[in-house]
Amino acid sequence: MAVVGVATALMSVAGISQAGALSYSGTTCESLRPCLSLYYNSNQQGSHTSFYGYGDLDNLAGYTFASDSAGKGQPVKNNAASAYFSSKTPDESAVIYFNSNQGGACDWLWAQGGRYSIANRLNKTYNENASLRVKDGSAGLSDCYQF
Repeated sequence: MAVVGVATALMSVAGISQAGALSYSGTTCESLRPCLSLYYNSNQQGSHTSFYGYGDLDNLAGYTFASDSAGKGQPVKNNAASAYFSSKTPDESAVIYFNSNQGGACDWLWAQGGRYSIANRLNKTYNENASLRVKDGSAGLSDCYQF
């Protein structure tokens, strides 16, 4: 019991989400699903960076746009203009939040029975994005702007 408590406390101090954490894949999502790519410019233009798997990413600070194009090396936090979400199942969804720790206004990309969702220009989080969530399911996101 004590070991579990210490591990949980260390995970909380380190900022690791206990619900699971998205993994950073850099510039590619080709074989990784579900995968959310954030782009420096609108219409999936400019440099991009990608995250895959399920869970939360509580703070985008420290991540930069990775692919060769306009915006490469710029911080992802508060600089993403568009997004592309590719799913493994038809019910997966990705949410981009205005604030850290999945708070504030949000944009919701949901495959809706397909295998991808596109946000050519983020609505509520355009150049104001701080955290992410990818999950299998769509429940409880009616307050987000839906793509």
